[in-house]
Amino acid sequence: MIWLAAVLSMLALGISLWLAWEVAGLKQRWARLYGLRSAMVETETALEELMDELDKSGQTLLAELDTRLIQAQGIELSSVATRGEKSSAKTKVSPISLTDTEEKRVAVIGLGEQGYTVEEISRALGIPRGEVQLILDLDRFRQ
Repeated sequence: MIWLAAVLSMLALGISLWLAWEVAGLKQRWARLYGLRSAMVETETALEELMDELDKSGQTLLAELDTRLIQAQGIELSSVATRGEKSSAKTKVSPISLTDTEEKRVAVIGLGEQGYTVEEISRALGIPRGEVQLILDLDRFRQ
């Protein structure tokens, strides 16, 4: 009987030691997970800040591209007007207004969404292919 009590005591002591060791291991793992969670939150915050900065830079770039596109169209039309003045003094071509550019952009995007190719849109609207491609690319970038 004493042997049985001694064996059971040893078994209980072994189980207690094993459980204590497991609990200590769990505490260490919990501490590591908490540290990783903190690092993940910091990383997520840094990524959000970078995304905001990237979005602002992208919006600035798009605005600059829109401005340059409008300026390029104005230069192109003024050179056509200059050539037209040489052949006929009465011919005058005014630069494209912002509403005309916006109408052109809406028309190009609309046809693009309907599945028309750049070539087809260019022919249908009388706009150079490069300009059509630029408008479609800018629209995809904005989305």
